[in-house]
Amino acid sequence: MAVIPKEPLDWLSLLHLQIDEVFDYIARTGGGERWGECEYLPAIDIFETPDEFTAEFELPGCDRGDLSLKLCSNTLILEGVKRDDTREGVSYRCLERRFGRFCRAVEVPLTVDIAAVRASFRQGVLTVTFPRLADRGKIIREIPIEQGDE
Repeated sequence: MAVIPKEPLDWLSLLHLQIDEVFDYIARTGGGERWGECEYLPAIDIFETPDEFTAEFELPGCDRGDLSLKLCSNTLILEGVKRDDTREGVSYRCLERRFGRFCRAVEVPLTVDIAAVRASFRQGVLTVTFPRLADRGKIIREIPIEQGDE
């Protein structure tokens, strides 16, 4: 039995999931020469605490050397490739794993200290943590208005 959302934002979340499924299907069926050769899209968990903002990227089978992590303004950008490790000369009955290049972007809140960002890669999970600014008032700054000559 399908769950019917009651709140408008829940409807939006459901629509987002369905759109993702459609694009995943299109990528799988027309994205590459073979079934498994389509763009890989790692799952992301984003969460906050009073002291930190954290993004975790699920990257099973990826090597740290195949990943690039950048910060552009207030956007965290992860780029990389998950290499195809299927066996040649084998007739697969089921191949659900995906391979290929990927790029994920996460908007970082302005209340974090981007200079103190930390990243670690353990057991196929890349964890990127930003500590909160001690003085959150730094993001809002008064600008004095001078009298112009008329």
